[in-house]
Amino acid sequence: MRLNPIFRKDEITSARSFTLPALVTLVNGSLSMLVLFNLFFVSRSARVTGEISYVNFLRIYYIAAVAEVLLILLITPALTATSISGERERKTLGLLLTTQLDPWDIVAGKLMGALGSLLLLVFTSAPILATVYIYGGITWYQLTVFIFFLVTSAVFCSSIGIMVSSFSYTTAAATAVAYVIIFVSYTVMFMVVIFRAQLGIPDDRIIPGIFVAFWGLSFFLLYISKRHITPHRRRKLREG
Repeated sequence: MRLNPIFRKDEITSARSFTLPALVTLVNGSLSMLVLFNLFFVSRSARVTGEISYVNFLRIYYIAAVAEVLLILLITPALTATSISGERERKTLGLLLTTQLDPWDIVAGKLMGALGSLLLLVFTSAPILATVYIYGGITWYQLTVFIFFLVTSAVFCSSIGIMVSSFSYTTAAATAVAYVIIFVSYTVMFMVVIFRAQLGIPDDRIIPGIFVAFWGLSFFLLYISKRHITPHRRRKLREG
C-alpha cells in the first residue's frame, strides 16, 4: 500500500519537532491534575462528612469533556488553515500540482497529517475520561459516543480549515475565517440541541443527525477544496 507522500512528509516533520510531544504532555498532564485534584477534594469531603458525593465524579467527566471539545476547536484551525495557503505563500503549491500527485492526494494528505496529531490527543486522553467509569454514572456506550464525537469534530474542523485554506492567499486570513466558521457551526449545533423539542426533533435522532450532518459536510468541504486547487486545464480535460 502506497503511503500518501504529503502525509509522510508531515509525519516526518512532526516527529522531528518538540511541539507535538509537548502539547500531548501539557494536555494530558492538565487533565490528569484536574482528575487528581477532584479525587482529593472528594476524599477530603468524605473524611469530614462521612459521605461520598458521586456528583463530583461526574463533574470530572463533564469538565474534561468540555476541555477536550474546546481543545479540538482551538487547535484544529491552527493546524489546517495553513495547510494549502502556506504552500501558496511559499510558492510550492504549483510545484505540487505539476507532480504525479492528484489534487485529492494533496487534500487527503493534509487532512491525514492534521488528524494524526488530533487523534493522538483524543486517544491518549481517553483513559483519563474513562476513570469516571470506575465510580459509575457514565457507561461505556456514552464514553464511546463522546470519543466518536471528538473524532467527528476533528474531521469536520479539519475539513473547514483545509477548505478555507484552499481559497485564501494568506495564512492569517485563512486562520481567522476558519475560527469564525467553526464558531458559527458549533453555535448552530448547540442551539439545535437545546431547542430540539421546539424544532420537533426526537431525542433519539439528535445525536445520529449531528454525526451524519458533520460527516456529510466534511466530505463536501473536502470536495470543494479539491475542486478549487485543481488546475483549470486538467479540470476541463476530465470533464470533457
